Amino acid sequence: MNHPNKKENSRLRVVSTQDNNELHEPALDTLDELLRRGAVRAPEAAALSALGVDVSYADLQAMSASIAAWLTRQGLEPGACVAVVLPNLLAHPIACLGIIRAGLTAVCVNPLYTGQELVHIFQDSDVKAVFFFDPMSGPMQHAVQAAGIAISVRVTPGDMLGWRRPLVNWIAKRRLRGQSAAVENAVSWRRVTSTRPVASEQMARPEARQIAFIIYSGGTTGQPKGVPISHRALLHNVAQQYSALRQHLSGRAEHEYVLLLAVPLYHILGLGNLLFSLARGGKAVPVMNPRDTAALAREWARHRISSFPGVNTLYSALLEHGEFRALDFSSLVICLGAGMPVSEATAKHWHQVTGCHITEAYGMTETGLISCNPAGRSRPGSVGLPVSGIEISLRDESDSEVTIGEGEICVRSPAIMSGYWKREADNASAFTSDGFFRTGDVGTFDADGYLRIIDRKKEMIICSGFKVFPSEVERVLNAHPGIRESAVIPTPDDKAGEVPVAYIVRRQPYLEEQHVMKHCEKHLVSYKRPRRIIFCDELPKSAVGKVLRKALIESHARERNQ
Repeated sequence: MNHPNKKENSRLRVVSTQDNNELHEPALDTLDELLRRGAVRAPEAAALSALGVDVSYADLQAMSASIAAWLTRQGLEPGACVAVVLPNLLAHPIACLGIIRAGLTAVCVNPLYTGQELVHIFQDSDVKAVFFFDPMSGPMQHAVQAAGIAISVRVTPGDMLGWRRPLVNWIAKRRLRGQSAAVENAVSWRRVTSTRPVASEQMARPEARQIAFIIYSGGTTGQPKGVPISHRALLHNVAQQYSALRQHLSGRAEHEYVLLLAVPLYHILGLGNLLFSLARGGKAVPVMNPRDTAALAREWARHRISSFPGVNTLYSALLEHGEFRALDFSSLVICLGAGMPVSEATAKHWHQVTGCHITEAYGMTETGLISCNPAGRSRPGSVGLPVSGIEISLRDESDSEVTIGEGEICVRSPAIMSGYWKREADNASAFTSDGFFRTGDVGTFDADGYLRIIDRKKEMIICSGFKVFPSEVERVLNAHPGIRESAVIPTPDDKAGEVPVAYIVRRQPYLEEQHVMKHCEKHLVSYKRPRRIIFCDELPKSAVGKVLRKALIESHARERNQ
């Protein structure tokens, strides 16, 4: 790590120069080759596990080969897009790997999207085939017809559960009654996975620079944009994870790595962790509904979980349940906190319950992992040091590098996307003239090169000419023992231009506005203090658990205009 020299006033850029050759083998250029390597090294070891069913590396190889063969026989052109609209089922990663092994591109989509949202993504990425979740196929019926998709695969919750399949499917249909609809000409998952594999030379093998996945990002602030990620970029990001987590996992055999995946696989946090587990030869345990704490606790109890990535809202919610707190956490060694800041109260409580610290990290769909706190040297409130093979540059409004203080975080590495899918106008503004991707986050480095994120650039509030970062105010609010979580948004003001307003979910019912205001007076300068406190039962969140400030802003504006 080359840290900036403060005395020479040259804190222009932090560059990580750590080498990592554990994954970058000459013959390993694609995810297809990564899967083949796992099947050769430990064919009988479990690669995936859910609800008491294990899928070995050999099984994963065979099933994905059947899917690849079936897709090849549908006459799809190399590089064609195939959507995977599934929750965290065993079928999700198997479908994705089958798609990319056929030389196609997997488009991972949130299964909770409405028909209109699905149509937008299907048309934007020119989807030719889709794997969908049968109990929630109502919106899919409309989307497939509107987008002109002729090839579809129906996946049921009981698929791969053996003799339990009919019972599980019956229960799911009862619980999700009214959300299912017949999709014309849909083929069953069991039929597809029983397809006889074809010889490798008959399939369009993927190449290193080919797009493996398209993940849609930006749905919390506007219309989702497609982020194409190549095989090479994903493998580079896996290597960066190896480097960043090596010390955290030291002394652990590769087969002892057991990942519980409660974050969705259609999000980069879930997908990136899955690929890291496969590269390491570990076992990934997908959980379909993390809000079902009882089911999550049962799944945890079946395994010796060593890794658990999540966001602050997930960690906080789990700590509320006695079932979860009673679990055995003796094998837990790494809990990655990403996607949003981890509150000090949640981090402290999590460590008290599990004995494992939450390691804050930073990354984006467009970039992969950017920074991570090192083992034993974490800094509270920081997202750590830059990972290997990445450059981070802080830029001001004129695109000049910032020498001291805060600036927009801009990054450059082989793991970064080449550009948004079909968004030339966005791409022109997304990168600097020297090839750095603009994250839209404002941050600063400390004297030791640790990165601290202040807030989203677009969500900054300008109050009487002063900058107010919502996340800073939220950290203060969330430190109050009577507050479970909060969100701060701007509202127009005749005198100040904008002023902050706070939405708060109480932890303790006695909490009133005057208690919050008094707390803010102790910890915040006057212009940063919320002008109004609005109590609510819950905050709007994305599927990953991020608070949707945009939804609050729109709701607050409607209330003001009534």
